[in-house]
Amino acid sequence: MPQVSIRRLKAAEEFRASERIQKHVWGSVGVSAEVLTVTAKHGGAVLGAFVGGSLAGFLYAFLARRHGKLIHWSHMMAVEGRFRDLGLGFRMKLAHRRLALAEGVRAICWTYDPLQSRNAYLNIRRLGGLVEEYIPNCYGQFPSLIEKGLASDRFVVEWAIASKRVVTRLGRRGARPLNPAWTAVNPTRKNRRGFLENQTLKLRERAPRLLVEIPADTDRMRAQALSLARRWRLEMRTTFRSYLRAGYRVTDFFPPSQPGGRCFYLLERVARDSVAYPG
Repeated sequence: MPQVSIRRLKAAEEFRASERIQKHVWGSVGVSAEVLTVTAKHGGAVLGAFVGGSLAGFLYAFLARRHGKLIHWSHMMAVEGRFRDLGLGFRMKLAHRRLALAEGVRAICWTYDPLQSRNAYLNIRRLGGLVEEYIPNCYGQFPSLIEKGLASDRFVVEWAIASKRVVTRLGRRGARPLNPAWTAVNPTRKNRRGFLENQTLKLRERAPRLLVEIPADTDRMRAQALSLARRWRLEMRTTFRSYLRAGYRVTDFFPPSQPGGRCFYLLERVARDSVAYPG
């Protein structure tokens, strides 16, 4: 395996290389090299993952306020397709955490697509992030190779980087197994083409712990069954917004245990203050 290193980006050519990665991943540039340069110089974090000396991924975050607290808002992270599955995203997040803690920042927040199971596994299961907010069509309609024209709905992740929960989760402790006795609020089935469909949405469950299933491979569904992917978007918008308003929070994610397996979010009733900035 080639040598991997994570560090701050500094040179102009590194910021331009970040633009190229954006084009490869999303099809367009969302944050220019100029903005990355200014952010890196004035309180933000622009990190790069290098594999064998070449920039393979980057992370862009800026100073912000949320719920009256100073945070880092991690707006963008991308890894070139040929460097996937090397754990670069996880390593960049850990480097960002160390940097933020050293600068007195205790929370990092960002958004991600709730229907992307790989991102859910990283953000919720591995990093110990929590979700208390769902934003419909967060960025409006925008050109993206991943989005396929769907509304850009997003979860907002709260990563309390100084909390006991996060320290425990990063140490690979405290992660619970999936309990089949927990109530699933969206019973599913496979259709004739092998794609997952919701049979019904149960929006009035009030058990302490609830499960929400999502497709394990949303990208394949978007490429081959876009109308079904659009329906999943709207059904999950209804489901998550209903339960977040009812006092539930997304506290965990269970990835497929085998290829072609199923994956679930865990919803729990959690006090608002304990989610946002636990000590």
